[in-house]
Amino acid sequence: MRGLLPTTADVVIVGAGSAGCVIAERLSRDSARSVVLVERGPRVWPSAAVLELSHLPIEPGTDFAVDIEEMSGLGVVRGRGLGGSSVVNGGYFLRWHPDDFVGWPDDWTSDDIAAAYHELDGPHGTMGVSTFADDELADVVEHFETYWAKELPVRAPRDAWPIIGVNRVRSNRDGRLRRTAAEAYLRPVADRSNLSVVTDAEVAQLIVSGSRVDGVRIGDEALSTGEVVLSAGTLGTAAILLHSGLGALAGIRELPIHEHREILVHYRRRDVVAHRRTALLQSVVHTADDLEIRCYSDDMANYVNGIPRSGPAIGVAVMRPGSAGSIRIGPSGPIVDLGSMDPASAHKAECGVDAVATMLASSDFVDIVEPGSIAADPVVRTSQHAWGSMPMGKRTDSLGGVDGIAGLRIVDGSLLPTAGRSGPHATIMMVAVRIADELIQTRRHGP
Repeated sequence: MRGLLPTTADVVIVGAGSAGCVIAERLSRDSARSVVLVERGPRVWPSAAVLELSHLPIEPGTDFAVDIEEMSGLGVVRGRGLGGSSVVNGGYFLRWHPDDFVGWPDDWTSDDIAAAYHELDGPHGTMGVSTFADDELADVVEHFETYWAKELPVRAPRDAWPIIGVNRVRSNRDGRLRRTAAEAYLRPVADRSNLSVVTDAEVAQLIVSGSRVDGVRIGDEALSTGEVVLSAGTLGTAAILLHSGLGALAGIRELPIHEHREILVHYRRRDVVAHRRTALLQSVVHTADDLEIRCYSDDMANYVNGIPRSGPAIGVAVMRPGSAGSIRIGPSGPIVDLGSMDPASAHKAECGVDAVATMLASSDFVDIVEPGSIAADPVVRTSQHAWGSMPMGKRTDSLGGVDGIAGLRIVDGSLLPTAGRSGPHATIMMVAVRIADELIQTRRHGP
């Protein structure tokens, strides 16, 4: 274990990922409040080689990711260590569409949501967000955008909100390096005397007294606290809840999750020369029927060490409503069931696959795609976007307080009550910013 584990604290935050780093920075602004951030991964600041956008550091044995068992055998990988999944993802940082928030609690106003996003991705925002420029694009991305721009609108590069149409990806980055939540929020405040960061420390379960959470258990040690904030990611938080036997969740052996399932349409390139290495995902199309069509820059094997080559691909993901699955605890740890597409979603995906095949066979791609090489992958894959196990308005209040359980709050993807047309990373961080600000105001002025 790195860092001294105290015996008590005002607030314990579990998980130093995208949400946990935001919460730790915000709550520790009050010097009278002791904050302990507990992270199961190592206290390692990733090197430039790890953060390079042309590499995803999720290979077996990496310090920065953990594999989770999935019932069908798909690889489910989540980040670990300072920054969590913001260290290992593709650097995609798109907001949700404004109408994706229909169904959220009433006190999540459009102005509040926009202000929280703006802290992250506005000019001089904390996450260093910028749109990929024309001269950064892989050649296949240029052809992809040219094709779709003939029939769909194209989002202006400076517009922060995505549209139904062509969306050049906005990326959390410092040049060619991913900018992580830990770099943005944790490293600048590492010397705060009231903030302790404890790494290599996995929270096994919560300490529960009746309907109240009084602390966390880490191995044989106990840490007492006035409030626990679970920010361990949707899958990590669910595992802790299921291990803890909370009164309000007694008898529940599994929790629901939702996922963006994806079908890959592979093709072979005409050329065999090496190409300039770029970020994995630089442009997407959002369709009126809730698909995200993803133009991957190259074969995934060029981004992840040690995986077999399968060729470049275009992804077709059903974003709304998402597939319904579950997480439960098995003999060796969490077991995830990503669910399957319902008939309506499967039909949407099939139409999307047909549209992509038509695109790849068009004259716009004649210089790139080898004739006869276009084929949909028979395996329906995952976007690594699990969310919604403890949604606001159903199992938690609008600030993540767990219904029927005092002293426990959840701030991560577990809270999302609806699906979005974009991936969830930017929105999870937006949720953390807004909830943390509300908690500061409540402490300052009282309920």
